[in-house]
Amino acid sequence: MSDKQGVDGRVDRRGIAFAGGEMPSLAFLLSAFAPIIAAVIRIAAPEVPGAYNQLIWLLGLFPVFMLTRYMGWRGTLLALVWTGVLVVLAELFIALLIQRLPDWNQVGAVVAILAAAGLGAGLEQQWWQSRLAAAAATDADDELSPLAEGLPPRDVLDYFLSKVFAGARRQPPLSIVLLQIDRHQELEEMYGRRAVSQAMAVATECLKRHVRAMNVFGRHGEHTLLVLLQGEGLTAANAVTRRVLEEIAGAPVPWKGRMTLSAGIAGFEPGIEHPDTLTGFARRALEGAQRLGGNSAVVYHGNVDETLVAPGMLVMEPDGQIREIHRSV
Repeated sequence: MSDKQGVDGRVDRRGIAFAGGEMPSLAFLLSAFAPIIAAVIRIAAPEVPGAYNQLIWLLGLFPVFMLTRYMGWRGTLLALVWTGVLVVLAELFIALLIQRLPDWNQVGAVVAILAAAGLGAGLEQQWWQSRLAAAAATDADDELSPLAEGLPPRDVLDYFLSKVFAGARRQPPLSIVLLQIDRHQELEEMYGRRAVSQAMAVATECLKRHVRAMNVFGRHGEHTLLVLLQGEGLTAANAVTRRVLEEIAGAPVPWKGRMTLSAGIAGFEPGIEHPDTLTGFARRALEGAQRLGGNSAVVYHGNVDETLVAPGMLVMEPDGQIREIHRSV
């Protein structure tokens, strides 16, 4: 039995904790003593015909169903062993009492009935557990969905990107920013997926305060945000991104410590024929920022016809090399 101590210092002995939930103490005691009661009745009436003998041992179904409910297949096996041992002991005792051989056919019939009931109970419990797990996973996915944060899902975000990309062909500039939580796998292992998703929502709120209403942003993956900055060049996009990263690093998160993001920035170039190429450049810059240790923004320069004038800007050249700007180039 599990003794759980409450905040007032009193001990709660109402149940026994198992993997399937807390089993009531009364149910546990009945599961333990029901086969004993059946064995006592069987010994007290040794001449009971076979059919009634099997009815007596139906009390053994109680531990089968209850232990399977709270312990799964392990509970099924435990109940069958416990009841089966009592069936055999009872028949051996009766055989010694009335000087005859044990009725092993009756023993086999009783054990077969209990085993069939245990198999059915175990399969039903497994089916319910799988349904509950699927429902819990669906609920978790819904809670972690971009729609739960008021953000467009990735397919809608890709649609917007295709539209602003087409517009940039006629009226540039266009910059995009990919932001991703640093060490997100490690954080999930330490604090759980839900905590990291809550931290991602904190980052989203910080981003909202720095992005103009005309610009679109949303989830581009479970740990990644994509920002579409229309009419913004790389210098302006870098300035916005650095302010966002600074605020996120100081924002409260659901664990002791802080959360940082890395960012990759890329701008529209006349030679780019597809939006995926643009996001690919931003992804390369993001990976470069992560290699630098995170909590930084890297701009993919490429062939953008823009003079980069922001001191301290980290720029990735097409060959993958990253340099820091100390003056106008």
